[in-house]
Amino acid sequence: MISLLKNPWRIISENIKNTGRTIEMSIKELQKKYSGAALGVVWAIVKPMLFISVYWFAIEVGIRGGGGTTKGEYPFILWLICGIIPWFYISETLIYGGTSYRHNKHLITKMVYPISTIPTFRMLSQLYVHITMFVIVALIFLFSGYPPDIYYLQIVYYLFCIFIFMTVLSWTTAALVVISRDFEHLLKSITQMLFWLTPIIWSLDNVKGPLKYLIMMNPFYYFIKGYRDVFINKVWFFENMKYTAYFWLVLLILILLGGYIHNKLKDEFADIL
Repeated sequence: MISLLKNPWRIISENIKNTGRTIEMSIKELQKKYSGAALGVVWAIVKPMLFISVYWFAIEVGIRGGGGTTKGEYPFILWLICGIIPWFYISETLIYGGTSYRHNKHLITKMVYPISTIPTFRMLSQLYVHITMFVIVALIFLFSGYPPDIYYLQIVYYLFCIFIFMTVLSWTTAALVVISRDFEHLLKSITQMLFWLTPIIWSLDNVKGPLKYLIMMNPFYYFIKGYRDVFINKVWFFENMKYTAYFWLVLLILILLGGYIHNKLKDEFADIL
């Protein structure tokens, strides 16, 4: 049991020791991703807003026939936005985190570099975009007649949770993608499936019985629900302690599993890459 705890602690301590370098690399990573584009990092904002517009038109106008609201006084577009924004971060970092080592193999094969910080700075680079998107969503709600309130304070908690969860998950996915490129393709397929299986563009209120609880076992729904609780439902995260405890239990299991897999395989990364 002690050795099982040592695995994630090695990763955590390595990240703490290299905090400054990780922040610096995260900024460079963001700049590199959008280098060569005329709009630069602005594309990080434009792209999700375009997707939101398409989803809104397809669902509200196409499927619903302009059917008005989904949650009481809130227009469907607002309900959609605050659920889909966390998903953009999740879907982006699922792939981004999984390919961390392969896309930065020069850091592993050509120099002595703290390997476990690579997924961290990639997750962090996307977190900057995510925080910007949150501010934009808050402004959209403000101009729509829904000003910020005390419930907005808990966004700090959800930002922390989503960043830690996706970073810890990448300990496992990045290691497995190094071992086999097949896992990268599997990861992309799973991401597409999760979009439709997670209550992002549809409401969980439409599901009853055991199936509803099965869907809630998806830890990504914790973030979708959380953001809607901040903007629309006005519910504190600690008001549903059972669901919050479940999320942290899943995260703990991922920490132990990811730490074990990463430390078991990391010595083989340089040879494989």
